[in-house]
Amino acid sequence: MALRSLVASVSKYYLGERQAVEIALATLIARGHLLLVGPVGGGKTTLAKALARAIGGTFARVQMTNETLPSDILGYGVYHQGEVRVVKGPIFNNVVLIDEINRAPPRTLSALIEPMQERTVTIEGVTYRLPDPHIIIATMNLTEVVRGATQPLPYTVTDRFTASLAINYADVAREKEIIKLSEELENLDGKPQAAAPISISTHGVYVSDAIVDYIIKIVEQIRKDERVEIPLSTRAPIALYRLSKAIALLDGRNYVIPDDVKKAAHPALDHRILLKPEYSDLTPSQIVEDALREVEIPGM
Repeated sequence: MALRSLVASVSKYYLGERQAVEIALATLIARGHLLLVGPVGGGKTTLAKALARAIGGTFARVQMTNETLPSDILGYGVYHQGEVRVVKGPIFNNVVLIDEINRAPPRTLSALIEPMQERTVTIEGVTYRLPDPHIIIATMNLTEVVRGATQPLPYTVTDRFTASLAINYADVAREKEIIKLSEELENLDGKPQAAAPISISTHGVYVSDAIVDYIIKIVEQIRKDERVEIPLSTRAPIALYRLSKAIALLDGRNYVIPDDVKKAAHPALDHRILLKPEYSDLTPSQIVEDALREVEIPGM
């Protein structure tokens, strides 16, 4: 299936901003994971389900609570007549929606690090590889974080998300279309559209040294910004690099241009930025925007 057709397929069900669809697909192609932040009922679950359907992949949803155990997500071993039978958890699907991830207890969040980083799960001492493609899409209700009802995610977990997106309510015109589509959306868990999950790689996408330098300079600009509490880790430029390649691929090119980097910058970097308390009136998005403005765009 052509990449542009995938965008159209997801957009058939998710009627929010097209950029959200493109970044979600780009994150999947980049072999990353996506954090969706926004109010309840903004369409975050619909986006995840539509993505799974479009790629012909399997889908699973996990509702996080303060009692969710690692085994509820990863799976567990059952001892029977001296043998261990492994029951694989919902993580072994192509698209895994973890709803309200910020409600999870620390132990359960820590258990997500291996599948997010290594793309494997260890159960009863045996390591299993996750399916390909595989993406964790986590949702977070920002309103409850602000009000103190839930805790912000630990930085070690946040940093492992390749991209983040702010998902807001649809405008009135699109809300009308969503209402008309509501009955069809209820059946979105049905059979996937494609015969088998897609396998798309960005290995053939060329990135010049000038573009790599551009990516590093953007990250360095943020690292030295006095308003930032914790310097960005190496995962930041890696995420920006991979996401830029996937965006180029979605745009029908086998090479990255500066506009791809700029388009990937906010999804790849915003959620990684922690501001010092005295700059609480600012947002991470402003920090990234300042860096994009300060760093010279390379000539092509």
